[in-house]
Parts: sequence; C-alpha cells; structure tokens
Amino acid sequence: MRRGWRRGRAPARIAPEQTIAAVREVSVDLGGTPVLDHVSLEVRTGEVLALVGPNGAGKSTLLGVLTGDVSAASGVVEMCGRAVHEWSHVEAGMRRSVLLQQVTLSFPFTVAEVVAMGRAPWANTPMEDDDEKAIAAAMTATDVEGFETRRFNSLSGGERARVALARVLAQATQLILLDEPTAALDLHHQELVLAVARDRAAAGDAVVVVLHDLNLAAAHADRVAVLARGRVVDVGPPDLVFTPELLSEVYTHDVEVIAHPAGAAPIILPRRARR
Repeated sequence: MRRGWRRGRAPARIAPEQTIAAVREVSVDLGGTPVLDHVSLEVRTGEVLALVGPNGAGKSTLLGVLTGDVSAASGVVEMCGRAVHEWSHVEAGMRRSVLLQQVTLSFPFTVAEVVAMGRAPWANTPMEDDDEKAIAAAMTATDVEGFETRRFNSLSGGERARVALARVLAQATQLILLDEPTAALDLHHQELVLAVARDRAAAGDAVVVVLHDLNLAAAHADRVAVLARGRVVDVGPPDLVFTPELLSEVYTHDVEVIAHPAGAAPIILPRRARR
C-alpha cells in the first residue's frame, strides 16, 4: 500500500490556485520523430488552461503526457504531487478524467451506461453512494438528459461528444483533461461545454482543454499556452498572449486581433484578400 493512500477514501482536494499537475523539460519522440521538445507547463486549480496551436504542434501529445498515457523520453511529469506513473490506474482515475478526440465503443451500450462508466474508479468505496446524483448532474450539464435509453452508436457526432463529456464530468475528479471537446459541436453546444469548464474551474477544479478555435480560447480560458513545433512559445492570459505578431508567426498566416467594442474578449480573425 502506498504511503498516504487509504483504500476507500477520496483524495484530498488541492487548494485553489495551486499546482495540480506539471511537466518540466519534457521531450517526447513518437516513431523516431520529435513531437515535444523540452516543454514545461504548470496546471493550476481554479482555472481553465487552453492549449492552442497549429496542426502537429504537439497539443494532444502534451495532453497525453499529462494523463500518463504518453511516455516522456525525458523530463518530469507530476500529478497531485507525485510522478504520474506512480499512481495506479484506479488512483489516477480518482484524480483526473480524460476526454479523447474520438470515442468509439464496440458494444451497443446505452447513453446511461456510457455515462455511468465515469463512476468506475469509485466502485466499492463510500463515494459509490453518489453515483446516481453525479450521473444525473453530468447529463443535465451536457444537455443529454432524456437520452438515457438511446444507444451510443446511434447518436450524431455532436451528441456522442456531449455524452462522452458527461462521462468525464460524472467521474468527479479535480483535474479534467479535454482534447478538442468542441470540434463536433454547434455554436450553442460549444458555448455550453466551455461554460461547464468555467463552472468546474470556479468550483476549484483544474481544466485543461485543447482548442483550435482561438476565439473560444480567448473568451473562456484563464490562461492559454501556445504551442508550435513541439514547444510552448508563450503562456499567459489570452489578452496578453494573443498578439497579431505571435499568432501570425505561429500559424504562418496574417492574423489580426480586434478589441471587442463592449470590452469582452478580443476577436481574432485571419486576414483575407478582398474579392
């Protein structure tokens, strides 16, 4: 039995604005190709941290390193004060939940069964008593209540994405890692999902989200980490990091950043030739 671990007890919550996960000087090679190059980044409770950057920048790989599913060739990866690989599968599942880009299931599970999978780490613990409440709250938050008896594989892409997010929320961990959760969603549900992320951060959780939409990141993230060619080129509040110069260089396309007339998040637009 590991020191500090007592079977059946939920992990102690980390105080707001504290580091819950971190990578330090992490490098990753996949198939002999360098994907991350000496990346350092801290994840803090009480915030939404967005990972942005062009295709192939290393965003999903960095998220995989934080989850412990991608092994680093060098560097340190920590979660809740311990090296990420030191946690057992169940212990890790009590501390972090993960939404992948694609969720596929081979068997005809119902939506209710899929969301209930998020409660697996709490089986045979006192927290099992919260299963029904956690599942119901997660389905309401993601706008899939009423889907309970539908088969997951019969849903549209956007509906599947929301059900998969409901499973993550039902897991009730303090660290939430989301890989492109808005990719298949309409405008309303994009805003809904990121509002949920903001709510979780306000409750003291840490949310790391990979996003391609810079305007969503600007509107909803407390901090953004901009990746390019496997490195973090800047990190900080969106209004400070998202400059035309940096974004134009990273995306190799002229970008303009416009101040919102009502004082809201800046508007980011690619420059286009007039027709």
